[in-house]
Amino acid sequence: MSTENYSSAATPSGYRSIRVAQIRNRARARVLFASPKCKVAIPARDLLLRNALRQASLDPSVRAIRYRPTMDLQDPSTRLTGVVLDGLDGTFLLAVCEVPPKRNDGELARLTDALRCNGLRLLERDAQDIKREPLFSNAREIWSHERYHVPLMDRLRISAAVDEGPQSILELEERARPTCDIFAALCALACANLVELNIQNTPLSPRSTVLGRLSR
Repeated sequence: MSTENYSSAATPSGYRSIRVAQIRNRARARVLFASPKCKVAIPARDLLLRNALRQASLDPSVRAIRYRPTMDLQDPSTRLTGVVLDGLDGTFLLAVCEVPPKRNDGELARLTDALRCNGLRLLERDAQDIKREPLFSNAREIWSHERYHVPLMDRLRISAAVDEGPQSILELEERARPTCDIFAALCALACANLVELNIQNTPLSPRSTVLGRLSR
């Protein structure tokens, strides 16, 4: 950095400019959702959509999450997000809405045909569905540990233990004997798509089942 540039950055106005740029970058990062399943970071300003994406990222039936920035569909009754889920049983356009839209048979048929022409089916999730328990709280709990650091040796121990097959968190801890917090570690590894936690039907607990992604 030249002396002139350094002097400029060292002034109060220079510090303010740097600070404003940092705040803007963090704000942009907060509206993007990313996980190992995502082809690209996905715009997710809406909290309901962000929760739906978190759940999809933890769903073993979802193989990849994509984003289509331009959509050919025009349906004012549905807020189509442009998020596409590649699942075991097909490819779906994710539509997130507060309440289920009301459509007559003709509107539904036109929407279905338009999606079919794009090789898609509609997966419509409203607020009640997304906030269904225990999935909602389980997914939020897991993602709250996204940035938890799992030491390399603990990763290796957990990976070797998971290869033994489906087991509870308690059983896994007994086999792996990690030096870190096993619960936080498994949550972080689930966010990284390295393990699968059973979160659909029961609240997370030491007896929740753990399965290795690569064992499928």
